[in-house]
Amino acid sequence: MKYPTALLILSTIAGSAIAQDVQFDLYPGMYPLDMSSDGSVIVGNDQNFDAVRWTKATGIVPLGRGTSSLGIGAGSPDISDDGTRISATITTANGLFATQGIWTEGVGWEDLMPPPPADGGLLDNAYGSAWGLSGNGEHVVGLYWRPGHGGPNGDGSAHASFSDAAGVIVDLGSSMRDSRANHANFDGSVVVGWDTSASFGYWSPTVWENGTLTHLNTNEGWAQADYVTPDGNIIGGYTFNETFMRGEATVWHRGVSGWEETILGALPGTTNTALVRSMTPDGSIIVGYNEYNNFNVSGFIWTEDSGMEEIEDWLTDRGVVIPSNLNILDVTSISADGNVIAGIGASTFDGSPIGYIINMTPPCLADMNDDGSLNFFDVSIFLSTFSEGDLAADFNGDGSLNFFDVSEYLNLFSIGCP
Repeated sequence: MKYPTALLILSTIAGSAIAQDVQFDLYPGMYPLDMSSDGSVIVGNDQNFDAVRWTKATGIVPLGRGTSSLGIGAGSPDISDDGTRISATITTANGLFATQGIWTEGVGWEDLMPPPPADGGLLDNAYGSAWGLSGNGEHVVGLYWRPGHGGPNGDGSAHASFSDAAGVIVDLGSSMRDSRANHANFDGSVVVGWDTSASFGYWSPTVWENGTLTHLNTNEGWAQADYVTPDGNIIGGYTFNETFMRGEATVWHRGVSGWEETILGALPGTTNTALVRSMTPDGSIIVGYNEYNNFNVSGFIWTEDSGMEEIEDWLTDRGVVIPSNLNILDVTSISADGNVIAGIGASTFDGSPIGYIINMTPPCLADMNDDGSLNFFDVSIFLSTFSEGDLAADFNGDGSLNFFDVSEYLNLFSIGCP
């Protein structure tokens, strides 16, 4: 059997004859926040809240232009479906201000402001912040600052923003005062976020389509939309339950007469908020975080069959032993096929960030150096392992090394990695 480089659990689900491989990798110092459609590229923040990019081959790579030097950490890095473009809040090219930026593989960063929209400008050394990216990588969404428009009777110091086909930042608007865009579907035709409500300035979960702003729920409490599927037909976020006085994970499906709301709820004992962070394109698997109270937060996973489960319980049920120094706080993203899940944890010793990646894709045993590809180096490592009598080369699992192990390895190599 090949020795894993991470915690690889080969377990059998109770009551099932199906063996399931669950690989659980930890990445100290990283906050994973979004992933490419296939889960092979992950983007997030480091401990300074500056953007980083991860692949299996490269590990964690800082992208530069971080705003920590300005004392600003707003926004959230996001990634295109193909993993080649990333949006984030970055410093301007002269290093003086924070702005929305788009990073392209092989090119680097491009500032999206200045110029801001006509009523925009600098506020606290920032033009605005980036919170989401369309799946095709062409449209960054977030907010831009509007100095001089705040105050109790003003029309908001911040408005949701969208970069058009030419990369120009445009105002999505607000029905009252402030607003922010959090995410966009594949082509950018559906944008979701929050807009202040008519009374008390609460955030209402909001969708913008073809210039039209729609509140998805108008309960008097804090709520927002945080995710939309690539086709623009399912939105995830949370609504405010006025009876229990808490936020509850919610999805909205596009219906014949408008958006149809489904409350997923919250885990037992929750007094604060449960929020949908991401989902598979068909909405069959949903992930997010559950804030029991101000001091107790956990990630969750939801399916129609099992409902909402705390992610630690879900992992334990699949044979994963969670390290005692890890507290899982959030599940932030999931691949289109549901096989890769990422999120944020923290050290129980000092609270420092520990990112994690859950991979349920069957391991590629022929990839001896774990670089994600099969080539001469993998064959060389296998032959060396075999010649040294190391049972890591026992590919037929009979406890000895012979021609059959070589044959099995070459067969796996010819099949290739999934």
